Amino acid sequence: MPDDWTELYRPKSLKDVVGNPKAVKELKEWGVSWESGIPFKRAVVLLGPPGVGKTSSAIALANDMSWGLVEMNASEHRDGESIRQIAGRASISDTFTSEGEFLSTKEGRKKLIIMDEADNIFGKDDYGGVPALSEIVSKTKQPLVLIVNDFYALSRKSSVIKEKTLQIRFNKIQTATVKVVLRRVSADQQLSVSDRVLELLANNSNGDLRAAIHDLQAIGMGNPEIKEEQALMLDNRLSAKSNYDLMAEIFHGTNPLRAKNTMRDMQEDPGHNLLWIEENLPHAYHEPEDLKRGFDLLARSDIFLGRVSKRQYFRFWAYASDLMSFGVCAIKTRPYNDYVRYQFPMYLMKMSRNKANRLVRSSVSLKLGTSCHTSMKQATHDILPYFKWLYQKNKDFRLATTEELHLEQEEAAFLLDSKVDSSAVKHLIQDLSKKRSGESDEHDLIPVKLEALPQAPKVERSNEETKQKSLFEY
Repeated sequence: MPDDWTELYRPKSLKDVVGNPKAVKELKEWGVSWESGIPFKRAVVLLGPPGVGKTSSAIALANDMSWGLVEMNASEHRDGESIRQIAGRASISDTFTSEGEFLSTKEGRKKLIIMDEADNIFGKDDYGGVPALSEIVSKTKQPLVLIVNDFYALSRKSSVIKEKTLQIRFNKIQTATVKVVLRRVSADQQLSVSDRVLELLANNSNGDLRAAIHDLQAIGMGNPEIKEEQALMLDNRLSAKSNYDLMAEIFHGTNPLRAKNTMRDMQEDPGHNLLWIEENLPHAYHEPEDLKRGFDLLARSDIFLGRVSKRQYFRFWAYASDLMSFGVCAIKTRPYNDYVRYQFPMYLMKMSRNKANRLVRSSVSLKLGTSCHTSMKQATHDILPYFKWLYQKNKDFRLATTEELHLEQEEAAFLLDSKVDSSAVKHLIQDLSKKRSGESDEHDLIPVKLEALPQAPKVERSNEETKQKSLFEY
């Protein structure tokens, strides 16, 4: 199999990283700060869209600083135990480089710990992952890099990660910069490529340099001369528009047919597009008549989508798509040229934020249902609300049920309506550890020996007195 060109041309040094000079400079300054001891921000978060050089910059930093490298990615198990075994040990212990050189922390040698796609630590398989990661961020003695696409998805679960890390943002790479890199790769691979082909590949990449190099390799392997027709074959696959492009065509465009074609090229579920248009229609159209007619068309689109769901007749999608794209674009009485900051649909945002909570709630309900000999559904509706209230109000009940049900830290945080690294959850874990180790707090009851208590005199009773009376004798 041929080498992956994205790996073959991965930057070896930070000076070779293109497209985000400000972010590279901040990362370099953070790395240099480790030479004077442990900095206040022990971990850095590289955030931004895929393919803009986040992972490459982290590896290049390790090369520039002559650091060892420890990587964890999404393909590995990232529950609490796994993170402590790999990243946790690496953050406090000695290690070896990839060439076998021993790195002693006593001699000031460092190793960079990289956790790729750290925002995807969710689900039942990753229980304990966020608390373990928060602990490492607070206590690591080695530089730590977290690479994320959606920082909010991670920071909302942990205040430590939000407050004790340095966040560095990487933006999409400019088309001209992508074109320069593609020309350099083409020359090294001895490919004959015109500027027009390079421009097509760069435009279609949408700022994703890794995707552009992959596409160049796809049409260049075994083909020393790349023609424009070959690049155009990738056009339909790569030119898919974003929802923001669709909003601009519908609300600010003057060509309804172009808006219709943009929605068709997106290849998105019409219900998804409907949510976007519904969310942004009040921000884009200011005339009352335009708003009325716009929402009327969206309502009709929703009727067709309902018929698709009920009858499984998917040809109605065409009617719904035409009404919400061509129709909403065509009904405005005047062009709107003012700037609009398009909003992500609130419904989708709430569903995304609650996904992890729903998984944890299901897990708690399953444990409650098993303990109470009932179904998970009944436990969710009939037991969980009262259990959650008692769990928050009564400390003894909280300790006993946490141990009895074997609740994970995320589950305890859900019941307490707190983050996994909040003080309430930390105190609960500490109290539970004390209880398991046999320690007692000052408020705990002092055990009393039963043999020291005075014995109550025994009273002899006749058989008539002890015989149970029937109901008719009362």
